[in-house]
Amino acid sequence: MVLDAIVKKDGTLVAKAPKSLNAKKVKIIVKQEKEKELSNWSAISALLKEADKLDIRRRKLSDILHDLQTFRETE
Repeated sequence: MVLDAIVKKDGTLVAKAPKSLNAKKVKIIVKQEKEKELSNWSAISALLKEADKLDIRRRKLSDILHDLQTFRETE
């Protein structure tokens, strides 16, 4: 079960829990979303740097669009 919560400046955690959890002990695991997003971007950045090392000739956008249009017409 995932609950949305807010942590106030004084460190108090505020979350609306379903009634089924009233008077029960629960375990809270904190997962910071921004760190995960940054790690994803780091992985993407590393892949793009590797791709830049490949010897792929540069093409103009107009050439790419022309090839795509030609490809669509052949199918």
